[in-house]
Amino acid sequence: MSTKKIKPPKGTRDLYPEDLLRQQYITNAWRDAAIRCGFEEIAGPTFETTELYAVKSGDGILGELFQAFSGKSPKEVERVKETGQAEFALRPEFTPTLARMYAARAKELPQPCKWFTAGPYFRAERPQRGRLREFLQWNVDAIGMPGEDNSVENRARMDVEVIECMVRMFEDLGVIADALAIKLNDRNAMANYFASLGITPDQLEDAFNLLDRQSKLPADALRTQAQDANLPEPFIAFLTQTDTAASPNLDGSDLDSVCSVCSVVNIDPWIARDHTIARGLAYYTGTVFEAIAEGERAVAGGGRYDNLIELFGGPPTPACGFGMGDVVLGNLLDDKGLMPTGSELMDAVSRPQASIRPVAFVVPNGDEDNEPLVHTLVAKLRRGIECEQWRSRDDRKPWDADRYAVAPMHARVSYKSTRNLKKLRADAVNQHARYFVEIHADNKVELTDLDNREPITSDTHGSFSIDPNAENYVGTAIATRD
Repeated sequence: MSTKKIKPPKGTRDLYPEDLLRQQYITNAWRDAAIRCGFEEIAGPTFETTELYAVKSGDGILGELFQAFSGKSPKEVERVKETGQAEFALRPEFTPTLARMYAARAKELPQPCKWFTAGPYFRAERPQRGRLREFLQWNVDAIGMPGEDNSVENRARMDVEVIECMVRMFEDLGVIADALAIKLNDRNAMANYFASLGITPDQLEDAFNLLDRQSKLPADALRTQAQDANLPEPFIAFLTQTDTAASPNLDGSDLDSVCSVCSVVNIDPWIARDHTIARGLAYYTGTVFEAIAEGERAVAGGGRYDNLIELFGGPPTPACGFGMGDVVLGNLLDDKGLMPTGSELMDAVSRPQASIRPVAFVVPNGDEDNEPLVHTLVAKLRRGIECEQWRSRDDRKPWDADRYAVAPMHARVSYKSTRNLKKLRADAVNQHARYFVEIHADNKVELTDLDNREPITSDTHGSFSIDPNAENYVGTAIATRD
């Protein structure tokens, strides 16, 4: 008797033991980086009402939904027959779910909320390299503003909070800035530029959709689509120019502040401005960005979505975030020889992750000039210090157990507007931090063990330094005690 073999659905994966370990290696890196950067984990349902995605996701997403219905309710079946639309859909992305969740409890939640999640997502599209119908995705979002101050400086600060988290993850996995660039653009600034080319407000969505395809389609196809949308000739000339380096002048946009903050946390080598980055989803505003590696589609993408939460019944709330799928990232790691195998993979997956409890809570001593030092030190603590011996080895791998002299740690800052040290210390206690780090100057840092309520001093210098090369580096002092 012959039996028929049933194949898995196209665009899905069967994960055997080593396949699942590879996936776990990636998801561990996602979770570790997010926790160290002060993001807290959340989760939502794997299916939502179809209406959720109709609110502001754009036609692209609505055309990629896997719809879901039980068939048990006659009304449900009749609705599908009449409209072609089921009541529910498997989630294609997380941002609408996040906006719904935040809006439901907006009055109870802190400002800002820093959240992350990782789980399965589904898109009914044509499978190809780097793109499947079922995949895992990491989402990292910062919602709200410190002190509810929606200034350019605070928007830039929160944009960089999420971008830095992405960079720390790439560093952990051994991806270097020479192999990948995080390309930034500003949709608000581009909208103003488009207006100077004759684009009207009701044409903006078509203009951004075409900008999003600029690097993917030949000039003739772009011209035809722009003419079909009745877009003005000056915009078409800009869209079809062969010199992509001829960027519009966006000086004075939020990107100036974003790039400045990137320099403070030492991720500027990863950053590049690119006016062709648009992000196709309709809910993006302001800063948008994509992580681009040579030979791959975008490894990650995201941006600012300042109007979305209000659409779901919440208060006006600025927000910024990104998503990253495991398929493209896995391809990148394979291509660069950065995916462990065999016993090394087992060891790497088994290694302990970052402490969910904050290890270091870093504040200035009240002097405004010390604010940049806070963010510089926090970035160093989150990155760790690599061993010279490890760095000198030609065969070093990012998953080697002896990589770090000081391991990356979970470090946080206060988002309260106060400079009162007593209130800042209370904030550290409320967030359950182990150590309170108070910066007076780059070479004068005071350290307190909050569990024991006792100050810690350096045997050689009394106070500590923010310099990782210094004998009295505060990160070494914390790591030694832990």
